[in-house]
Amino acid sequence: MEQRGALVTGMELALYTVNRLGVYTELYAQLTHSLASSNLRKALVALYAHILRFLAQAIEYQQNRNLGGIIQAMWDSEVLLHFEQDCHGLCAKAAEESRLCDSEAAAQWRKQMDDKLESLEIIHNIDESLNMLHDKVDLAKLVTAEEAKYNSASEGAMASCLPETRTELLATINNWASDPESERIFWLCGKAGTGKSTIARSIARKLDEQGYLGASFFFNRGKDKRSHAKLLFPTVARQLADLFPDVARGVARALIRDSFASHAHLVPQFEKLVLEPLACVESTIMPSTGLVLVIDALDECDSPESIKTILRLLSTIEKITSVRLRVFVTSRPELPVELGFRNMCRDLHCDVRLEEAQQSTIEHDIRVFYDTRFSEIRGNDLIGELTPGWPGEDNTQLLVQMAVPLFIYAFTVTRFISENPRKNLDLIVRQNRDSSLTGLKSTYLPILQQLVASEDDGGHESRVEDFKTIVGTTVLLHNPLSASALAQVLDIHIGDIGRTLQMFRSVLNIPQTADGLMNRTEPITLFHLSFRDFLVSHDQKKGNLFWIDAGERHKSLGLACIRLLDSGVLKEDVCETEDYGARREALEKSSIEAYIPEAVTYACHHWIQHFVESGELIQDEDAVHEFLNKHLLHWIEAMSWLGRTSEIEESLNALKVSVDVSHILNIGLVIWY
Repeated sequence: MEQRGALVTGMELALYTVNRLGVYTELYAQLTHSLASSNLRKALVALYAHILRFLAQAIEYQQNRNLGGIIQAMWDSEVLLHFEQDCHGLCAKAAEESRLCDSEAAAQWRKQMDDKLESLEIIHNIDESLNMLHDKVDLAKLVTAEEAKYNSASEGAMASCLPETRTELLATINNWASDPESERIFWLCGKAGTGKSTIARSIARKLDEQGYLGASFFFNRGKDKRSHAKLLFPTVARQLADLFPDVARGVARALIRDSFASHAHLVPQFEKLVLEPLACVESTIMPSTGLVLVIDALDECDSPESIKTILRLLSTIEKITSVRLRVFVTSRPELPVELGFRNMCRDLHCDVRLEEAQQSTIEHDIRVFYDTRFSEIRGNDLIGELTPGWPGEDNTQLLVQMAVPLFIYAFTVTRFISENPRKNLDLIVRQNRDSSLTGLKSTYLPILQQLVASEDDGGHESRVEDFKTIVGTTVLLHNPLSASALAQVLDIHIGDIGRTLQMFRSVLNIPQTADGLMNRTEPITLFHLSFRDFLVSHDQKKGNLFWIDAGERHKSLGLACIRLLDSGVLKEDVCETEDYGARREALEKSSIEAYIPEAVTYACHHWIQHFVESGELIQDEDAVHEFLNKHLLHWIEAMSWLGRTSEIEESLNALKVSVDVSHILNIGLVIWY
């Protein structure tokens, strides 16, 4: 296929060159014999002979193929490159000789010749544009996570490093990125809340401005497409293809050979979509400074084996010789990441522990952050209750000491204070002075306690319970939901959802409309994964009224999902096409969304995951068994309309693990057959 592709490309170039030859030949026919016209004739003969040799070889190649002979080795990209270079050189020679023919007739014909050549160039450029368009069509087969890019709609709205903060570390990383002798991989490791993602966004933006950024991928455990490794390499490949047409052509060829390449295992994904396309391009068209891939929060990939595989594959980037490719990785010090780097050649990577690297400057940087945020709060004070020196040196210094080394503490506290500056500052300062809390508890517990505070114990308990039901569900979702969809899944009135969520704006990203009301259709997200850790980690359970039993909550979510699906939304011919042979492409996306809205889509995708993660065992005649008996085929149909057919078998296989074989009678028939 590659040799035939080279032949077709060569034939297109030969046709274009023949057309140019025809224009020069028309000029030659108008000339009287002279030394200049003789030289032009020799140039045209050389160009004509060059094209004829190519066509003769093409005919011989095709005859050999028709006779079942051996494919000739001449048809490769290197030979094609020489043919193209010789064509351009001979055309330039003909153009130069034509300009030396200075008769009056020649001058007139040269004007016509230039007009015709310009028309040919326009046609040739259109042809190039069509080739690029074909590549774009092929690249559309890539399934990617658009929101994982550093400058996507969701990730781009998140914070970057403030000026005059992290200066030493950012300079170290920039020097690594620009040094041709530096290690191929830079691993920035740090505990939760120390600002790794903020640094990664700043680095990605700087590299992009300098022309070093090849691609970025920000993992996020709370978001479906970004919580696993399946879309990492397709997303990286698409970004590289957008930057370099030759890489796009290589990726497009890979997708022509295998249109399901982006659904393959990580190893063939990396080899076909990244390694081979980069290895095949000429180094002359790639930036001499090299390229950097930015991969943030690798520990948030939901599969330890995938993490180790990703690092093993990244360790092979030295095979790429067309460009010096490097990778900037951030993560927590989790075991799968540690093992992945431990199994890697030590000379291949440099490691920086964030807490150690920032020990001398982190207090200064957090102070700069507080000063900046407090200045903004004073600027938003419309009633004039804050003095120019608010909140005072003593209070600021206390908050700095409480925050070190957690930037997430400073971020969360300033959000809480901004809602009612004088009152909330006093609450935080008083509680912190009297508290021995450390770590994530010192970050979140005082704020949550103030948010649910009530004059009567009954009100307090009710707010805590609402928190566990609504916010506890939000932090365990596999994909963020809007308030409207969350209300449908939990079967709670949207007003109750809104009232509870609005209380916790300090720790949740709750979208708002232009007039300041809660946006019911945009997804609710966490500001930081550490909030989820604080709520569900067994290490945070002691003394934590807000601790959530993840297993129980997953079970409740799974039951809520199948209750929603059993409420009349799942049925035969769910999209009411009245045509059992209707193809998915025949229905507009908006029509599918009308019959299978956001909440139902989530329930279809994730009800099995929630049951598996609950640890509950499925038995005869329980809710799951009854649902499968009634709606298995309806669920499969809905998943097909949603374009998730490939997940059906995987989901059912996962569900097998949760079957209680000691009580099984009929459920096995449903799942296995």
